[in-house]
Amino acid sequence: MDNFLLYGVPLLIAAASVPFLHRFKRTRGRKLLYHAIYAAVCTVSALFLPSVVQDVIFSRGGVLVVGTMIPVYESIVAVCTLTETDDKAWLMYWVAAGTFSYATEFIDQITEYLPSAGEHWYEFEFFAVLWMLLPFTDGSALLFDLITRPFIAPFARILEKKLEGFGGFILTLVNGSHIYFLWWVFLFMPAEARRFITVAVGTIYPTIASIVALTTTTGKDDVYWLTYWSCYSLLFIAMDCLENYIGVRGFYSLCLCATVYLFLPMFKGAEAVFR
Repeated sequence: MDNFLLYGVPLLIAAASVPFLHRFKRTRGRKLLYHAIYAAVCTVSALFLPSVVQDVIFSRGGVLVVGTMIPVYESIVAVCTLTETDDKAWLMYWVAAGTFSYATEFIDQITEYLPSAGEHWYEFEFFAVLWMLLPFTDGSALLFDLITRPFIAPFARILEKKLEGFGGFILTLVNGSHIYFLWWVFLFMPAEARRFITVAVGTIYPTIASIVALTTTTGKDDVYWLTYWSCYSLLFIAMDCLENYIGVRGFYSLCLCATVYLFLPMFKGAEAVFR
């Protein structure tokens, strides 16, 4: 029941907030007043919301559901429209959210052993994700304009060129007999290591490729990676739900294979699933 609340209540909040958010235009984070108001609302919420509400909203499930379901819905809408502006807006979010999610993946392990170290972590993570996705704060666009485009994008282009053979390398492994050896090695790794590798494969290269897509004029790459992030995020929620709600932990190899299928160009799995 507790796990149901951790995922069910945030899902209801996410579904109810979508019509409200459509009333606002994205600001690219240039309205300082909106940031100040948002900071004040976050402070009041953290201080005065009842603890029972905070335990449900400011939780791993709350962060995951709110930070995924709204963007997935908006990404699907963006792909189905003719304009490219909304495609780029939500691809910016996935770049920021994917980087943030992978960079903080280890926090959950720390909080398990040192609860005091992460006492207010989920409050921070929840507010950070909302700051990135809300149209009036539009933190993902602000991060892209101030950090990603000037400082990270030039290196991302170089990395993507070096990783162009990555797909061929994976395919070679798949076709080679030694894939069974690699699979057995992966299977007998600790669960935390398998999860870390699965998340790394699903976020690092797609984030680099998405940054490059955002800095080019063609909209085709934007749509390709937007569909990938939508499908991968739903896969990630399923993986997290199976871990925490059902208790299944021996399925990382399946999730890893599904992730590779989604983003490799020779499969176009995300496009197939999306269509």
